[in-house]
Amino acid sequence: MSEVEKAVDAFSEMNVGDAHKLLDEDKEADPNASCKDIVVTIGATVPTGFELTAADEVQEKLGSQSRISKDRGKIYFEIPVISLPQVHQLRSVDNLFVVVQEFKDYQFKETKEEALKDLEDLAKKLPWSDPLRVWKLNTSLKKKKTRQKKGIQQSNTKKQKLEGDMKGERTVKGFHEPLQNISGMASVEIQDPQKADKMVPPNEDEQSDFKEEGASNGENASGDCKRSDTEGQVLKFRVTCNRAGDNHSFTSNEAARDFGGAVQDFFQWKADMTNFDVEVLLNIHNNEVVVGIALTEESLHRRNITHFGPTTLRSTLAYGMLRLCDPQPADIIIDPMCGTGAIPIEGAAEWPNCFHIAGDNNPQAVKRTANNISSLLKQIQSKESSSGSKPIDNIQWDICSLPLRTGSVDVIVTDMPFGKRIGSKKKNWDLYPACLMEMGRICRPRTGRAVLLTQDRKCFAKALSKMGHIWRKSHTIWVNVGGLHAAIFGPSCPSLLLPSKQGTKGDYNAKGLPEYYSIENGSALPAAPPLKCRHPSPGYVTVATSPVFSKPPNCADAEKRLFMIPK
Repeated sequence: MSEVEKAVDAFSEMNVGDAHKLLDEDKEADPNASCKDIVVTIGATVPTGFELTAADEVQEKLGSQSRISKDRGKIYFEIPVISLPQVHQLRSVDNLFVVVQEFKDYQFKETKEEALKDLEDLAKKLPWSDPLRVWKLNTSLKKKKTRQKKGIQQSNTKKQKLEGDMKGERTVKGFHEPLQNISGMASVEIQDPQKADKMVPPNEDEQSDFKEEGASNGENASGDCKRSDTEGQVLKFRVTCNRAGDNHSFTSNEAARDFGGAVQDFFQWKADMTNFDVEVLLNIHNNEVVVGIALTEESLHRRNITHFGPTTLRSTLAYGMLRLCDPQPADIIIDPMCGTGAIPIEGAAEWPNCFHIAGDNNPQAVKRTANNISSLLKQIQSKESSSGSKPIDNIQWDICSLPLRTGSVDVIVTDMPFGKRIGSKKKNWDLYPACLMEMGRICRPRTGRAVLLTQDRKCFAKALSKMGHIWRKSHTIWVNVGGLHAAIFGPSCPSLLLPSKQGTKGDYNAKGLPEYYSIENGSALPAAPPLKCRHPSPGYVTVATSPVFSKPPNCADAEKRLFMIPK
């Protein structure tokens, strides 16, 4: 597990009570240094084009109004310090930082020397105290949860070892029977297997390691947090400058160098470009200057995915696309070209009341998606100590011949081939119209909707213009995907597509709609043998397979509604 995944796991388990406790401890250490009632401005970087989507999430989850920066890809919002753990649980943001001070119209001097000298003087005048307290609280929360998680893992390991020793040496007749001298320990009476980890003391080595770690983080053996004076610490830091605009007489490196030198002189910190404790951010966009302190070490989009493909979509982008389609409870959401399954996995994590299906025609992509789903379920099991389940499944299929009922899908969200790393733009001229036609068939009339990402805008616009009787474009969002200028289209399905009876091999009822038959037992499609599914388009036969995952009971109803099984 990467460092950012560990950090995300730690913050996902936080609550307001943890922040209250650390703030109370901080107040006891120094009554004049409490930051419980402080309101700070948080800056967040988001995928370019999703600023409004991120602002809506902040309003929904934190109740704060957001301000979108002139520099695209950033939003700012104010929160009380006590809400810091909730900020880290936002799904649409990449990086977070606390704003030290913001200058909306900073006047730079014309010469390089004078402009850089102003930046040096600025570093000594900034109000650093409150942002540094927020940074220390952020670091303390993360370290505390990491230590707690480490202690739980050690207890679980020792518990499993004890259970293994019990099975090897004797037959346990009941939980109330005492165990004598196992691994050199005193007798321990286990009354409840759920509380066994509380009754098993760690060995001396583990205790010493825990004490050393607590001491290094400013805590004593009892777990009470001692306030460490920032001025008394020798912290390592670096300055990162992000600059945009043509009216500057200096470069980003020169601004970071001189501003960082002034910060070093002011705090007496040690500069370190790689192994740093504090990262100071200097964001310059034309005449707008924002100084901040980073609260995240790596981007928060690095979650969910453990098996990557050539075109893996960032989780923050996947969340933004899903949020655009406004999922409702009991909606069936599919990604017919899922790749590694980033969109359905993000959907299952954030909207568990919907049923998510990931499909692809590439067996390697289906395998990667299955591995990513398995990793997600394992994470759930480790957190909840129970059998993890999510309403998600994946299938191998052909996008032009989907084994799904007509009008059975509520939402379609997918990242279409750009024609660069996968496929070609020449093939897209045939692929896009066929995809839109098939998506229109399976999508629910009048309420069905789709969110489609593509960089081949010309080809998609041409294909969409030919499908006016099926799709109606509602909005377009321009985004930056890996340096490519791509677009997200949000078409809706105004009417039902009725396939022509002539030349079609399917069976039709009196209304002219294809006649399909539901799954008798309501179970998922088995992995083997594959089921041949009849399709209304001429001459198409699809082979659909699905690995077996642990799914909630409502998934069977969704699959019965979705899949077409021949009589």
